[in-house]
Amino acid sequence: MMRASSFCALVLLSMILGCSTVAELGAPMRTVQFYESLARHYAPIIHQGAVSEQDYITVLDFDGDWIGNNNWENMPYFELRAYVYYTVIESKTHWFLFYSLFHPRDYTYEDCAISGGCHENDLESIQLTVEKDGTPFGQLKVLETLAHGSIYLYTLDDTAGSNFLKIRGTVELDEDHPVVYVEALGHGIYGYKLISRIHLYLGGVVTYRVGEQAEVPESTKDENVLYELVPIYETLWQRRAEMGDGESFDKPFEYRGRILPKSIDGENFGHDSANTPWGYNQATGSFLSRGDWFLDPAKALSYHATFSGDFSQEYVYNPYLADLGLMGE
Repeated sequence: MMRASSFCALVLLSMILGCSTVAELGAPMRTVQFYESLARHYAPIIHQGAVSEQDYITVLDFDGDWIGNNNWENMPYFELRAYVYYTVIESKTHWFLFYSLFHPRDYTYEDCAISGGCHENDLESIQLTVEKDGTPFGQLKVLETLAHGSIYLYTLDDTAGSNFLKIRGTVELDEDHPVVYVEALGHGIYGYKLISRIHLYLGGVVTYRVGEQAEVPESTKDENVLYELVPIYETLWQRRAEMGDGESFDKPFEYRGRILPKSIDGENFGHDSANTPWGYNQATGSFLSRGDWFLDPAKALSYHATFSGDFSQEYVYNPYLADLGLMGE
């Protein structure tokens, strides 16, 4: 049995070396602890446009169950405590940090019965690419945000450039936390404030920051709300087989010979309209497939952008491909 002092020394050493040592030693608990600290270090500051409580972020099971198609009806009757889903995947040269924001409703100013623009459940996401440089938390190089049908690429400096995606701007940082702006109503995520988009701020702004306890905004103009990080692997991913009406997910698709759900189950207005984190089909071009942005981020980012220096597509830690039996393929 490993002594506590030896365990702590290995954890410290792994943080200094970028954690690849921990994963190679096959110690998943220590790996998870480090990845959580990495995710907290870069957790985004979220400026959420808010017209009503329907714009507050929360989790899929905010109502105490994992049924997707009752969230529209249940939304007014439960507290919308602030959570952000996350995961970390590691290659030999980079960390890929994925964050997802869930809203029970995607809605419009007009009556949803006639607007045609509403749907039950909404999950928009961002991805950070962090270069391992020998420091404990590396260097952020790229931010990608999802807004409806498009992924937007932002870079920190000229060591990353455009490829399939064009650069939309420079990453805005508050210390090491990237700052993102989320529309009200439709909840598209951007890396810069879009003054011209009326839906972004008409009403108010809720500002979310990572913390230890999930809070509920006091109003649509609350500037200091804490959110908790929730691991995708331990929550949404573990329920990926629950597909069908009245379940968590729906709309199965094939990913490299494995069946996964591409949508959160929903019936109100748009049917099964919200994607799962592994169900996005944006920015695939002729090289990527639905799901690669989340499941195989090294492949996706090497197509979306260019990076100076080494950029390995060999994973040190990718529990999703491992679970699917696709690690190393």
